[in-house]
Amino acid sequence: MLKTLIKKEILSGIQSMRFLITTLLCLVLIPLGVYVNLKDYERRLDDYQEATRLYEQRSRGNIDLDFPAEGFRPPSPLSIFSIGLEYFLPTKVTTSQDAVFRTANESGINNAQSLLFGKIDLLFNVSFVISLLALILSFNAISGEKEDGTLRLMLSNPIARSKILIGKLVGNSVLLLVPFLLSIIIALIVLSSSQIISVFSPAIMGPFFAILIVTLLFILLMFNLGILISSLTHRSNTSIIALLFVWTICVLTLPKISPMVAEIIYPVKSQQVINLQKMLVRQNLERELDKKRRELFDRMKTELGISTLGASVPGRTPEEREANAKYDDAKRPLDLEYNQKIAAEMKKVDEEYAIKRNTQAAISMTISRISPVSSYTCIVSELAATGVLEMNNLMQNADRFQTEVKENIYDKFIVKSYGGTGGGTATSITYEKGFDPEKIDPPRLNYHTIGFVDALQAEWLDILLILLFNVLLFAACYLSFLRYDAR
Repeated sequence: MLKTLIKKEILSGIQSMRFLITTLLCLVLIPLGVYVNLKDYERRLDDYQEATRLYEQRSRGNIDLDFPAEGFRPPSPLSIFSIGLEYFLPTKVTTSQDAVFRTANESGINNAQSLLFGKIDLLFNVSFVISLLALILSFNAISGEKEDGTLRLMLSNPIARSKILIGKLVGNSVLLLVPFLLSIIIALIVLSSSQIISVFSPAIMGPFFAILIVTLLFILLMFNLGILISSLTHRSNTSIIALLFVWTICVLTLPKISPMVAEIIYPVKSQQVINLQKMLVRQNLERELDKKRRELFDRMKTELGISTLGASVPGRTPEEREANAKYDDAKRPLDLEYNQKIAAEMKKVDEEYAIKRNTQAAISMTISRISPVSSYTCIVSELAATGVLEMNNLMQNADRFQTEVKENIYDKFIVKSYGGTGGGTATSITYEKGFDPEKIDPPRLNYHTIGFVDALQAEWLDILLILLFNVLLFAACYLSFLRYDAR
């Protein structure tokens, strides 16, 4: 009997205009979106490779103490399915001798309208188009049968209401999933024509199948929602109006308003302000260090009885060379103390900012998770390495790059300054033994992306919520249909 009910739903649905529109939209929008985003990814990858090449070309042989090493973030190949924050994530990291790295977005968007109106990727198609199609296919699953009088005829037979409900859920789902999965196959064929993306590699297929499974659960959730509203109303017109209202709240309102509410509840300074704050902290500590160096310099002059220590060119006489060496030994603990203090203060500022930023994000996500669309968006974007986690990952890569450049380049320069509180400074710059800035290669950012398993672990709550929404909505459908009056 269940097979008969499913077959009835499929046959009646195939003959409707809704199924034709659903099929056309799926077969056009999804492959087209994948193709357009594939070409966009190829352009961004070319820009990344060209920027890296030009940086190495102009930097080779020009490395000095003030050399700003540049690291470039490669575009995520999975951004084909979810563009996410790809255009908002910084594309370049610039290091500095003062240990404060800077980030910049040089994505080079050629078409401003594409940013204004947004991109059509798989995430957009499912969140907006497919979700709406699922509601359109199921809005009259119960109320429509009541208006036609067929529901009363079915219930007059010895058929369990649970079987009728399952038949409608499965039958209507097939009407959408068949064209959807067919469009996914076409999209994969389009991707397989690319020379730069290996579609069937584990790095692509693992996250893609995870995205596909979550997408199927999300589509099932929208069908459960459509049938629930249909079982709570007695007219098709009322059902479609109620569903459009719920869809507007879940898709268009809650995900967009939650970050604004979080900013009002818990405001956080921008990254630019934090960088300026770090720079000021560093400058204050460096002034303090310079003052103590000069005081030490004056004391050493008095103790050694040399009036011209470092007054002009360091080491002009044997006495000055000996005095300079003693001064260097005496100030080494002072330099070490302040280097550790500067590093600790920089870390403290970063940690405090990270805590505040994560708190604001947690507030935003807590509000947005009322809508399953937000959970689905977060899961897909994180699996595609274009989500919020990628911003934190970028900062970790930038911090590691800054540390590597400091250890491999900046720390190799030995800077010695001689000057007292009376003003005037003589400085000498030498290199560590074996270090030749003319021969070393410009440092490159070895970007580490978030692993597939790590992204899944980070999004376990949203995955659980998608499953929980399905269970709760289906249970509500069943309880509502048990009490539904078919007369």
